[in-house]
Amino acid sequence: MIEPNFARAIINKLGSTGTPPEFGIETFTIGLEKHLSIIEDEYLKGILKYNLSSFKLITGNYGGGKTHFLYSVRNLAFKHDFVVVYVSLNPTECPFDKLELVYKQIVINLTPPVSEEELTKPWEKGIESLLHRWYKDSKAKVEQVNSMHEYLRTIKGTESTSFLNAVKGAFTSIIAEDDEGFESVLQWLKGEEVGRDVRARYRISERIDKATAFRIIRSLAQWIHAIGYSGLILLFDEAERGMSISSSKDKRRALDNLRQILDECGNSRLPGVMFFYAIPDENLLLDGSGGVYEALKQRLRSTLSETNPVGVKIDLEELGIEPAQFLKALGLRLAGLFESAYGFEFNRSVLEKTISNLSDLALSAFAYDVSYRRLFVIGTIEAFHRIRKEPAKSIERKDAESILRVTTQKLTEESKAEVESEEF
Repeated sequence: MIEPNFARAIINKLGSTGTPPEFGIETFTIGLEKHLSIIEDEYLKGILKYNLSSFKLITGNYGGGKTHFLYSVRNLAFKHDFVVVYVSLNPTECPFDKLELVYKQIVINLTPPVSEEELTKPWEKGIESLLHRWYKDSKAKVEQVNSMHEYLRTIKGTESTSFLNAVKGAFTSIIAEDDEGFESVLQWLKGEEVGRDVRARYRISERIDKATAFRIIRSLAQWIHAIGYSGLILLFDEAERGMSISSSKDKRRALDNLRQILDECGNSRLPGVMFFYAIPDENLLLDGSGGVYEALKQRLRSTLSETNPVGVKIDLEELGIEPAQFLKALGLRLAGLFESAYGFEFNRSVLEKTISNLSDLALSAFAYDVSYRRLFVIGTIEAFHRIRKEPAKSIERKDAESILRVTTQKLTEESKAEVESEEF
C-alpha cells in the first residue's frame, strides 16, 4: 500500500498538469514494459558493461509520455549503478545547438545512483554532489591521507587534461578541507569563467566553449567510468512543443551535434554511455534536404523492437496495446493511487463506467495536437474528485464531455501560448 501523502503528491501533479512527477512513476506505468526490458537486458546489463555506447531517439505526441519514459529509464539505470542526467532542452537556457550550454545543464543535473527508498525523497544533484560522493566512497576504502593521494594518481584516461586536473583539484581540496579552493575549481567545472590564478593553480589550460564542449562531455563520461560507476545515461528531453532551436542555421548546428553524437556511439571514447533524445515529432528534426539531413535519416531509420533490439527509434505511440485498452488500464492504476491518497474506495461499477466514458471521449477529442493520454489523465482525476463527493454517482457521458471540454480548452490555450512565446 503506497503511503497516502506520497500518493496524494502524485495525484496532485498529474491532475494539475498531466505531466509526471519525478517520483512514483512506476505506480501508473502502462505499456512500457517491453521497451524497458530491451533497454535493461540489451544495454544496461549488456553492451554498456563492455564500455560501449548507444543512442536512442524517443518520439511521441506532445503529452504522449516521453518524460515518463525517460524517468522510467532513469530509475532502471540507477539500479545498475549508472550516473544519470535528465536535461529539459529549451530555446533560452539549453538549446541543443549550443553544446556549451548543454554541458552546463548536464553538470547541474548529474545524479549519482539513487536507491528505491531514496527516490521518494529529495535527492542531491550536481557535479559537487558527485565529487563529494566520490570522496566519501574512496575514503571508505582508503584510510590514510597519503593513500588517498596515491589513489588519485591512478585516475587517468580522460581526453581533456584540464578536466582531469580540475576534478583531481576538487578532490584534493576536499581532502584538505579547503572550501575556497573547492568552490573555485567547481566554478570552472560548471562552465563558468575563472581567474588566471585559479587556472594556474589547478593546471587548467582550456575554456569550456563551443569548440571544447563535446570533448569536455566525453571527458566527464570517461571520468565517471574511471571512478567506478557503470557509466553515464544522458536523457535529453525536447519538452516544449517545438525544438529548442529557433532558426534554420541553429537547426543545422543542432543536427550536426546530433550526428556527431551518433557517430561517436560505439567507440571507446564514450565508455558505458547511452544517449536518449526525446522529441514530439521526428519530422521537426528530419524535415529538410542536404547532407546532414540525409546522414541523420540513414542513422535513425531503424526501430527498436524485440526482434530488432539494436533499432534506434522508440515510438511511444506504438506500444503494442490498443489506445482504448491502454486508457482503461491507466484509469485503474490512477484509481488505485487515488484510493491510497484519500483513504477512499470506489464502487467498482461506478469506476468502470466513468473510466469507459472518459476513455472513449478522450480518444475522439482534439486538443491542439495534445496527446489524448494527457487529456485523459487530467480529466480522469477531476472525475475522481467528483465521485469522492458523491460516491454512488458515476460520471455519465454528458458529464465526461463537460470535463474534457474544459480540459481541452485549458490545454489548447496553454499550447497556443507556448507556441506564440516560441515564435516571438
